Amino acid sequence: MAHFEFKCKDIGMDCGFETSGKTMEELMPKIAEHAKTAHNMAEIPQDVKDKVAKAIKKKMF
Repeated sequence: MAHFEFKCKDIGMDCGFETSGKTMEELMPKIAEHAKTAHNMAEIPQDVKDKVAKAIKKKMF
């Protein structure tokens, strides 16, 4: 079984936010909400979305 993890610091942010989910579809709303509340990003620019997608790690357990 796998799960997905994201850490804000992995895209160069000085931020300790980490989240995980069973699917990427589960993860993305959590990341978007964090970006909105913690980083004042009402809308996430495409270049940031691309960085986020590359930074998500698939973990097997």
